[in-house]
Amino acid sequence: ALKRQDIYGPNLIKEEKKTSPFLLFLAQFNDVLVWILIVAALLSGLVLKELVDALAITFILFLNALLGFSQELKAERALEALKKLAAPKAKVLRDGKEVLLDSSEIVPGDILILEAGDVVPADARVLEAFSLLVDESLLTGESNPVEKNEKPLPKEDLPLGDMACLVFAGTIIVKGRGKAVVIATGKNTQMGEIAELVQEEKEKTPLQIEIKKIGAKLGAICLGIAALVFLIGFIRQFSAVDMFLTSVSLAVAAIPEGLPAAITVSLALGVQRMAKRNAIIRRLHAVETLGSTTFICTDKTGTLTLNQMAVRKVFFQNSLLEVEELEKIKTEPEFQFLILASLLCNEVRRREGKLVGDPTEVALVKMAEELGFSQEEFQEKFPLVSLLPFDSERKMMTTVHQEKEGFLVLSKGAFEAVSSRCKEIPEAAARTSEELAKRGFRVLALAYKRTASLPSSAEEAETALSFLGLLALSDPPRPEVSKALEKCRRAGISVAMITGDHRLTAEAIASEIGLLNGGLVFTGMELKKLPEEEFLKLVEKVRVYARVDPKDKLRIVKALKKRGHITAMTGDGINDAPAVKLADIGIAMGKTGTDVTKEAADMILADDNFATIVSAVEEGRLIFNNIKKFVHFLVSCNISEVGTVFLSLLFGLPFPLYPIQILWINLITDGFPALALGVDPPDPGLMEKPPRKREEGVLTPEGLGRIVSQGLVLTFFSLLAFIVSLKINFPVDEARTILF
Repeated sequence: ALKRQDIYGPNLIKEEKKTSPFLLFLAQFNDVLVWILIVAALLSGLVLKELVDALAITFILFLNALLGFSQELKAERALEALKKLAAPKAKVLRDGKEVLLDSSEIVPGDILILEAGDVVPADARVLEAFSLLVDESLLTGESNPVEKNEKPLPKEDLPLGDMACLVFAGTIIVKGRGKAVVIATGKNTQMGEIAELVQEEKEKTPLQIEIKKIGAKLGAICLGIAALVFLIGFIRQFSAVDMFLTSVSLAVAAIPEGLPAAITVSLALGVQRMAKRNAIIRRLHAVETLGSTTFICTDKTGTLTLNQMAVRKVFFQNSLLEVEELEKIKTEPEFQFLILASLLCNEVRRREGKLVGDPTEVALVKMAEELGFSQEEFQEKFPLVSLLPFDSERKMMTTVHQEKEGFLVLSKGAFEAVSSRCKEIPEAAARTSEELAKRGFRVLALAYKRTASLPSSAEEAETALSFLGLLALSDPPRPEVSKALEKCRRAGISVAMITGDHRLTAEAIASEIGLLNGGLVFTGMELKKLPEEEFLKLVEKVRVYARVDPKDKLRIVKALKKRGHITAMTGDGINDAPAVKLADIGIAMGKTGTDVTKEAADMILADDNFATIVSAVEEGRLIFNNIKKFVHFLVSCNISEVGTVFLSLLFGLPFPLYPIQILWINLITDGFPALALGVDPPDPGLMEKPPRKREEGVLTPEGLGRIVSQGLVLTFFSLLAFIVSLKINFPVDEARTILF
């Protein structure tokens, strides 16, 4: 074991070196606009000796950096969350003895002893399995526990959910017991592979790219104007020092110092509004990306559905009933036996007021209790005598209970298994069972019999049963999802479901919530066989992906981004984290989401409500519109400042504004109205318009024309006031004050 620990390392997920908080703070200054302001501050303080100017610029830079730094400091903790999920202790066989070890000490070749409630510490091959059920929803997204056995895999390249002889790190043993030999530890486990995928670098959002472009453009304009002014001064034989100082002042006039702060504050206020609507933003710049989202890739389990099995339909006495209709028949004697089978033929227990056990069995007990029946009451009335657990060969489970006179036998299981042991079956039962299965339901048949003597074997107990009915179960959709999807359609946003669940189940849910609408359905296996070029042609038409693994999800997000979509990915399980991180906007579920996914996400839904995404998209669109408004306002004001200073020099007028006056206009006179525009209410029909194109920036050609014309109007009347003041013999300082 020690030798293997040297070869394979400890059973831990390695963490990449994190950026120190100090370097993260310094990174906030890595921007063209900020560099120009730093140079302006240095020149103002050291060369022009204008300390107030220099301090004002420095204060703005630090305020902006602090706001960005505080948001980003909380980010990138995905691997720490993965570590928390690892099992702290594990039971293994070493030297033929059962020992309890730290999970970090486990090596390939160790034999794990698995029992109900255990978190699997490493990937392992099953050696023995006794009714072994494992909850793999964190890895596959499938809500049903998976039965494990010792049989070899029938073929290679199976999806994770179909690997019945393997158990994976981070999954939970729901029922039964078994032994398994460790085949992978640490970074070589499925969870370890996901951890490496989560470490992929996050791309910049469209707004970050756009503001960088604006900064670069303004920087180029500054240098161009400064050079031109210097040249004019040189031709007119002005002092070189005076012309240099004038050029610096012009550069200060050209830069909208309030722009970074106004954008940051506008985003921060938007974040607060979104938090009130249950959308928690983890990365400030991601707010805007939501507003331009064109495609949402959503997980099924826990996102579109409630992530809990529930009885949806009941076939009883040749009628298929909705659960809501059961109230009418709950007093019928035959239905009472169906309730008895639901409450007693299971291994569900109550712990700290909660039902614990197989999710399917829990759903049966919940259905009966919602109709007013008590499990404890019936357990006292009909004490358990013997239990024949479910196994993969019989495909059914039977319990025998004591009655006043004789015994009561209750059975449940697959329709084929239970029906073959019944005296007679209603004609419609087989047809209904098949139809329900095709619609993605999990179908259970229930039966019973009364006997005077205690059955001596499973065969004796499970013969000559009386058929009771069928229960159709599924993970039901969230009630608000259909309306949210309709809003997405009106807003020009496409939605695709990506799940580890079976094709039939996924299709059934997609049809029920109105997502399918004639779109394509692919499974993970079909996706693997599809050439990349072919997939790129079809990706926008696909509405359901079933039986997919984490790498498939990444491929889907990458394909959509290649097609020019701004892509959102929602998720809750560990398996969603890499795709959530890669998407333009990653969205995690706050209640059911794992810490890993939350850390990888840009936004967390506090209420796990798909409809909250639509609210967040609306807020994102509003914020971008408002940013557009104040950028237009600020830049037009700056054009007027530059125009006023430049034309004054060109026409041989006195210098019109001191640098401190220019700064005051930029920060106070322009800054506060810009912030007011940042909280403007939404325009009517905001969510009826298609998303803006990725390449459409804050400064469009139309907007730029408006900015220049407004800037020139301001320049004309400012200069007019200055010239008139000088003409009627006001002193220069007073004329300057009038212009200011």
